[in-house]
Amino acid sequence: MKMKKRFIRFSVVWLLCSALTASLTACLGGNSPVDKASVITDAEASAPKLDPQQAREIILRGSFTDEERNRLLREDILYFAEEFPRKHKYPFTYLTEEAFNRQLEELADKVDQLNNNQVFVELNKIIAKIKDAHTSINYWDGYTYPLQFYMFGEDIYVVNADQGLQEALNARITAVNGVPIDEVVDKLTELVSYENESWLMARLPEYFASPVHMHGLGIIDNEKSTLFTLEKEGEQQDLLIPILNYGEEADWINTATKDIFTGLYEQNYEYRYLPEHQTIYFEYNACAEQEGLKFSSFNKQMFEEIEKQSPKRLILDLRSNGGGNSEVLNPFTKALKNYTAKHPDMQVFILIGRNTFSSGMFAIYRTIEAAPNAVTVGEPSGGAIDCYGDVRMFQLPNSQLPIGYSTKYFEFSSSFSYKNPGEGTFIPDVEMTPAFEDYVKGNDVVLNYALSN
Repeated sequence: MKMKKRFIRFSVVWLLCSALTASLTACLGGNSPVDKASVITDAEASAPKLDPQQAREIILRGSFTDEERNRLLREDILYFAEEFPRKHKYPFTYLTEEAFNRQLEELADKVDQLNNNQVFVELNKIIAKIKDAHTSINYWDGYTYPLQFYMFGEDIYVVNADQGLQEALNARITAVNGVPIDEVVDKLTELVSYENESWLMARLPEYFASPVHMHGLGIIDNEKSTLFTLEKEGEQQDLLIPILNYGEEADWINTATKDIFTGLYEQNYEYRYLPEHQTIYFEYNACAEQEGLKFSSFNKQMFEEIEKQSPKRLILDLRSNGGGNSEVLNPFTKALKNYTAKHPDMQVFILIGRNTFSSGMFAIYRTIEAAPNAVTVGEPSGGAIDCYGDVRMFQLPNSQLPIGYSTKYFEFSSSFSYKNPGEGTFIPDVEMTPAFEDYVKGNDVVLNYALSN
């Protein structure tokens, strides 16, 4: 069984890395939706502005007893309250503007009762209530567990571990620091920006690997180590799991680097002709150009192979495709449309799953437009059928935390002639969800279905 290293996707380490190059100046004037006077005193309002790096260091070093730290965090929260609604396409579909402002004001008012992790967990909860999977806050502090997780049904399993933690491999988690797993999942779910259950299942394992989120939620007491209760082969055991510092990597037991049930290759795109199945297998993992091989050149090579082999079927695997530039795939869909018009007997299968997201959704629809008889197989998509996207970033002025927000709204349901019955997710023609037993046996049921039909 091949499996890609599931590194946490948080892109910026705010505690340990330098701030993003873009600079922001906090502008607390004007008509704020939040009552500043109720959370910032006259003395705080008249305090001199600090260099962003100085402000950030004060926050990092400070505790809730430090008034300067508290002032800076209040400024960040009020800045967010002003900037976010102005920048986001429309954030108030699920969370009302009144509730948004009230909750931010309440958070600003209690920063002197919370540590840093708790402050940003609470801000994260407010952002998650917007229910835009493209909108998020990044406050990962660089620590992670030397474990990799995956959800099978409602259960969280350890699917890879450091060499020193062999006993954790393939175990089911039943508790974290004595907190029952159902309660842990419920708490972590409050932090996930998601529009359907598939994307929640895709993202939860990443939060499980992040001690900062566990600590901010009060699940664990500190970030240095965590007691996991694991069940394996009918027996339970408590295992104290240490953390990896920023830059450290686990010595993984499974070094055949590939995600669970999401294909064979590491590159943005790759293909192989499988002669025993008379199949072209095309894995498209990211909507982005690949270093050293432009997609147009890659696509030309692939269709030369298709012309040469006259395959019985073509399989497009989008199970790892989390998005990017939706236009990159255009040479493929154009060539596919021309080829299938001349060779209507070639079967086309599209493999999708919980990690098919954002521009990966465009890839589904555009492939179906090119080959209307294509059959979709796998789990419901993590991406929504109609969703926000085209993400931009801004920073909170003092903590320098990056906020990602959506600037456009995409309606696949009206942009394409093909209509899918899913509500908030793309439902495949043949719905198949691999079980834990399939993973252990290395049985990729989704790919095998396409190869045998």
